[in-house]
Amino acid sequence: MKQYLIGFDIGTLSSKSVLTDLDGNIISKFQSEHAIEVKHAGWQEESMEMWWDEFKAAIQQFLSIEEVTAESITAIGVTGLIPAMCPVTENGSVVRNAMLHTDVRAEEELLEINEKLPVQITHGHMLPKILWVKKHELENYQKISKVMVPHGFIAYKLTGKETIDYDAASMIGGVFDEESLSWKPEVIESFGLNPEILPELNPANGVIGSVSAACAAETGLSEKTKVITGVGDTFASMLGGGAYNAKHFMIYLGTSGTSMYAEGSPKEYVACPHYGDGKAHFAGRIFSFGESILHLRNNLRYDNWDDLNCHLDEIEPGTEGLWYFPHYKLQTDASFFGPDAEFMMGYRGCHTQFHWYHAMLEGIAYNARYNIVNFSMPIEQINIFGGGANSKEICQMFADIIGRDLHYNPKSSTALGVAFLAGYGSGAIKVYKELTDTWFGDSTVIKPNHERMKKYERLYEKYEELRAQIMKLDSTTKEV
Repeated sequence: MKQYLIGFDIGTLSSKSVLTDLDGNIISKFQSEHAIEVKHAGWQEESMEMWWDEFKAAIQQFLSIEEVTAESITAIGVTGLIPAMCPVTENGSVVRNAMLHTDVRAEEELLEINEKLPVQITHGHMLPKILWVKKHELENYQKISKVMVPHGFIAYKLTGKETIDYDAASMIGGVFDEESLSWKPEVIESFGLNPEILPELNPANGVIGSVSAACAAETGLSEKTKVITGVGDTFASMLGGGAYNAKHFMIYLGTSGTSMYAEGSPKEYVACPHYGDGKAHFAGRIFSFGESILHLRNNLRYDNWDDLNCHLDEIEPGTEGLWYFPHYKLQTDASFFGPDAEFMMGYRGCHTQFHWYHAMLEGIAYNARYNIVNFSMPIEQINIFGGGANSKEICQMFADIIGRDLHYNPKSSTALGVAFLAGYGSGAIKVYKELTDTWFGDSTVIKPNHERMKKYERLYEKYEELRAQIMKLDSTTKEV
């Protein structure tokens, strides 16, 4: 009987899933778009029940394929945005919506935490959100048995096991010891919290169990299907085509633009914390990508990307003097420009809506190049993927601006990365080399256009000057 793997990715704006065989061939894809709930400024929530319904819809689609049976699905891996706070009761009922990592309401709680902890944390961590619920939603807080992350919640629904991987644990905020791979109960208790509120720690590729009888009855899955702990979307994106081998550099073009580097092969740190010396590194600041160009597309009233992408090649490098600078993640209101300002400079009467789009992509590609230029470790291969990389015009522009070959595989995805992790962790895939040689052995190379690359070399010098001036302004105290 042929064996299959499932990878499920909970994203900010959609959930995506893939069904693959053990050679990484994609049998079926699933996607369901969803929206962030914003009840008040600074609040960002999503429904955990919605994620579970989307997961079940993916399973229904995959099991409708004639050659796919429940027993043929060997293992399941889940990834997603972290560290959104997902609170559940003792019997597993959802207490309230998940509070996303981008939710910034817990300002007072963050100040309190940073007065106590030796290492400063940010709104991107979970601890401020737990304390906010304790202070402002006491009735909800008293119902909480465990706080999970999104992929941990789906794994719990599948198996009944309350778990969290080491990467996600490090994002709770000062309560996880990476040396001993254990919680710090004294720190947790110092904030008036019960250490039992946090799930059991496990490696990302560890099998936590098989599909429970109750879940099998609800979804149609087999009780023999194994489920791994899962991991946050960054490491899954590395395995899914981003930086799956030593000295690989990843440019991920999703809702945000992320740059990652694998100093050593990910196979060496699959089962332990993923970031640090000899492991994976973030390269430069995370910047806006998909959310910005989608905002522009919606304002221009275009229904699809092809209507914009088809005009990219008609516009010369430099966009006739139009410059764009995206906003960076984790900025605050104390920033001169605020937390999410973007800039278009040099707009003139000759510019059309297609120039705006072209300039936005150029500005984002300049940022990607900046991250590479200012990265100190040797880069042997640059891989580009994410929704933006599905456009050959966008990939070509990035290659021209960066001035290096870019490796691209159309099947690359975060969901594919966690599907491989499920196969590797469950033992269905015996050696890590299958990922590099078989799963991504057919990647293509996008080479820079020599003439456009030379023009972008000169334009990049100007970009650096403008960027330095904007950053200088941004360091100025914002006037009230």
